[in-house]
Amino acid sequence: MRRRIAAFVGPCWYLAVLGEAHRLIDYIRQSEKDLGEALDLDEDLWISRIVCQDHWYLSQISNMPIEATEGMEVFHIQPPQTIHKIIASTDQIGVRWIQFLDRETTPTQDQSPWYEIYDVDDFEPRLWVVHGRVIIKRIEIDDDEATRLLPSTWTSPNTPIFHPLQNICCPCHLQEAKFHHMKLGPPVEGILVVRAGAYNIVGIHNFSGRNKAFWEFLEQVHARRGPWTDPSLYWFYFPLNDQEDILMVWDRQLKHPDGRTNFDGLIVSASISYLISWTDRLGTNILREGYDIRSISGIIHDGMDLRFPSVTVFGVTCHSPHDGETRAPVPVRYASGPPGAHPGEDLVPWYMTKATLRGVTRVQVCRDRTQSHHPCLGILMFYADGHIESNGQIRWDYGLDEEICSPFVVASGAVNEKDTIKDIRNAEDPVVATVHRGEWEPLPSQGILAWWFSELGDRLAFYYE
Repeated sequence: MRRRIAAFVGPCWYLAVLGEAHRLIDYIRQSEKDLGEALDLDEDLWISRIVCQDHWYLSQISNMPIEATEGMEVFHIQPPQTIHKIIASTDQIGVRWIQFLDRETTPTQDQSPWYEIYDVDDFEPRLWVVHGRVIIKRIEIDDDEATRLLPSTWTSPNTPIFHPLQNICCPCHLQEAKFHHMKLGPPVEGILVVRAGAYNIVGIHNFSGRNKAFWEFLEQVHARRGPWTDPSLYWFYFPLNDQEDILMVWDRQLKHPDGRTNFDGLIVSASISYLISWTDRLGTNILREGYDIRSISGIIHDGMDLRFPSVTVFGVTCHSPHDGETRAPVPVRYASGPPGAHPGEDLVPWYMTKATLRGVTRVQVCRDRTQSHHPCLGILMFYADGHIESNGQIRWDYGLDEEICSPFVVASGAVNEKDTIKDIRNAEDPVVATVHRGEWEPLPSQGILAWWFSELGDRLAFYYE
């Protein structure tokens, strides 16, 4: 029976593809009008669209009525007398829809990946259509003097006011970039940043659980890396606690021995007024630009645009826009290196996260279970006052289903010639007496726990507060 069913699957698939191709070929033959002229937006418009790969795409825009054919939808549109914005919903295939808005109209979202937004307040726009064989590939807008207007491209038609971080967002990048507004309000639990090798940020995500958005983010991270490179990935997680404001965002600079510096990431500073103030929890390198935002509401970045190998544009949105350009003093940073460093290790980029041990009641352990010895990559630290910190690397795709209560002991050592955090346990766990003998060390109840990691492995260090 299975063989008989399978015999029909191939022919059915072939007939379905052939049927769609036949319909599109017929449509091409019927489309005889040349729509290469500029459209008059003071007149009514007729828009037709057809289905391609399960999505509707625009096939014609005209000032004259369009005759509907099989498989086509035709819409009659009257643009507003004064057009404020023109928004084209697009993807890698073509234009899905177009909106003509006045100042009182709110744009609608249609699940397209990108929205090309043209601000046409200051002139009478002219609309040009660039055709593919079947669908409209893109639109172009210019004025009476044939000056072409470049759109700003976003993942949403509702664009925020944001503050580009200086020395990162040069004008050329801002014109070419495709922006995503990463909101930080509820139900967001934290910020997840993924780095590839020493320099590139390949993903940034407002984590709200292991949901569909999270798994799509992971697909984008791996798609950006490409098959031609295989740098190590490093995973940073910044928990957002209740009643905690993000007060400052910094761009991090990597300083080379010859004096050159290049953008290396973001530093996020938060304030927990009843416990810690001005604690930065991502990164250890040089800080340069600081903006006192007084409660940041979101981060702008170009991480959804897979044309480039890394995230290169950053900005912020805030609840009080007037505070967005106030310079803030750079916090004091003390130079330090990984514990037990040997000559030549300064050529390897090391990353470090840190958190206080004061008040920790339990931790959740993130392990790499793809390796036979299941090393510890990082921990989520839960405090008596209810707030959470992250230390080491947090791989949410691996899960954090192992919870340990204080007091803690940790076992570390070399595995396959690589420094490894082998295990973290409760000090009274019977396992402590049977495995990793002679390697267990207690974690103190006070001080700063620093977790260093690189291609050479993981190392822990303790500092006095």
